[in-house]
Amino acid sequence: MDKSAFLDAMNITRWRSADKPGKPFLVLHDVDADLSEQQFIENVLAQLGITPDQCDFDCEVIKGPQVVWDMRKVKRRPRVAWLVTAPLEDVVQSVAEKRQLWQQICLQREKTA
Repeated sequence: MDKSAFLDAMNITRWRSADKPGKPFLVLHDVDADLSEQQFIENVLAQLGITPDQCDFDCEVIKGPQVVWDMRKVKRRPRVAWLVTAPLEDVVQSVAEKRQLWQQICLQREKTA
């Protein structure tokens, strides 16, 4: 079994060295899959001027990076994400979820413009 897959399945956050600079953005999710390769996620992040390479994808909040998108089923406080949606599978299948996501993207783009 892959070590990182086991840690993800157990919801164990991996240790990060303090002297290694982390990525500036964070995308939160529930699934134990590599979401950085999802075209839908790439498109949403591109609307915010962010690439997947600039993001960590994790199940828990990590101190330091800005939470860009929280797509966990159960939301936990503090809610500091720019975008807050249902899990990715639900967003992709629901027109209402996509509309809500687009509204949040527009609000975020207005803030940074």
